[in-house]
Amino acid sequence: MKFELLLALRHLVSRRGRGLSLVAILAVVGVAIGVAALIGGASITAGFERAFQEKLLGVTAHVFARPYSNTRYEVEEIEKAIKTNVPEVVAVSPTTYHKAIFVGPGSTVGGFIKSIQPQRARQALKLESFLRSGSLELLKPPSKDRFSKNSDSMVSVIVGSQLARKLSIKEGQVFTALTGASQKTNPHTKKHHEWNGQGNIPQSIILNVVGIFEAGYDEYDSRFVYMHYAQAEAIFGIHDSVQGFEISLSNPDLASDLAPQIESALKWGLGDPQDWGESLALNPLKATRISTRAEENFSVQGWYEQNPALYMSLVYQRVAILVVLSVMLILASCNVSSMLMMMTLERTPEIAILKTMGASNRSIKKIFIIEGLSIATVGSLIGALLGFIFCEWILANGVSLDPQVYGIDRFPVEFRWRDYLLAVVGSIVILSIAVSIPARRGSLMSPTKGLRGDQLDLRA
Repeated sequence: MKFELLLALRHLVSRRGRGLSLVAILAVVGVAIGVAALIGGASITAGFERAFQEKLLGVTAHVFARPYSNTRYEVEEIEKAIKTNVPEVVAVSPTTYHKAIFVGPGSTVGGFIKSIQPQRARQALKLESFLRSGSLELLKPPSKDRFSKNSDSMVSVIVGSQLARKLSIKEGQVFTALTGASQKTNPHTKKHHEWNGQGNIPQSIILNVVGIFEAGYDEYDSRFVYMHYAQAEAIFGIHDSVQGFEISLSNPDLASDLAPQIESALKWGLGDPQDWGESLALNPLKATRISTRAEENFSVQGWYEQNPALYMSLVYQRVAILVVLSVMLILASCNVSSMLMMMTLERTPEIAILKTMGASNRSIKKIFIIEGLSIATVGSLIGALLGFIFCEWILANGVSLDPQVYGIDRFPVEFRWRDYLLAVVGSIVILSIAVSIPARRGSLMSPTKGLRGDQLDLRA
């Protein structure tokens, strides 16, 4: 064993030789606490990001595409154009959003009606996994005899759990939605309205609750109602327009990167208008602005861009927490640096003797660096273990949160080995910088002054 390593280890042991010195123990504990806090904070913030992403992507698509024009598009042609050019696309589902005021026995709440095609929504969204009761198959299209007196005037919908609680409704009960529709006759009420050609007709719709969903994301649980896509077409008169398409990807993290490719595929991949001659003969509605199909412009956004405020708040939260916890680690590094400075003052005669016996400045510097790195390595490894135990304890005990405040109901934790690696390596690097100052000053000490008992000047 080289004498530098031997002396460094002996300096960390108490003068009585009964284990580590108290100063060394305190230094190791400080580093361990700093690393554990950094790992715990990183795991918790990563858990919040992943939890919000899972909740959000359960009710919204990875990518949302909306044509700028009012041109009618069938979902099959959109899906073909996208999948042909972007193989990462898994499914495409059409959707529309409509503002409404919901009136129930408990209260009146503003929100949105979102239309979906159940079969396609099952592939594009994870909504079905959030259903507390009911199923997507219970969302029915309008019946063919909806204008007869014997037809069911109620529309089947799936309601968010918080919205159902506010309205005091349960599965099997009905409530009313006040909204505007552009058709002359409301087939879901027993009243017929004359349209004056200006604006939408305010009307009330009787909604039948066939299911309750709880995504754990309060923005949707408290404001959204899901309806069959065909029902929305019948009620809101959107026969000649589609508001948007929800696109599911094999990897949601690629949403921002693939959005431009999807936009390009939609712009140039929908074919030439001459290819639609036979289809136009069968369905004249498709003739509306059909000439724009060759170069249609779409607004295509990934889920990051659709929710910028939420995403940036998570980023700022993560940065703030990591900065605060990094300060703890820096303070622990200062503690180690102070310990080595005190040790240098205490060992001044020994350093002078070593230099008199032929030890070089490099050897003296190496002794102090080994001491600092030993404390950094041991403290970092212990801190990583403590951080892992802390995160496991949170997962095992399932700490509850207020979903109305945090958007989720459980304290989330996600293990990412890169966080552990960065915390351990980062702490060692910071401590290496911290110990370089006392190590350098100790190596430059004059042996003559040390033998005379003069105090070493450690000022930079």
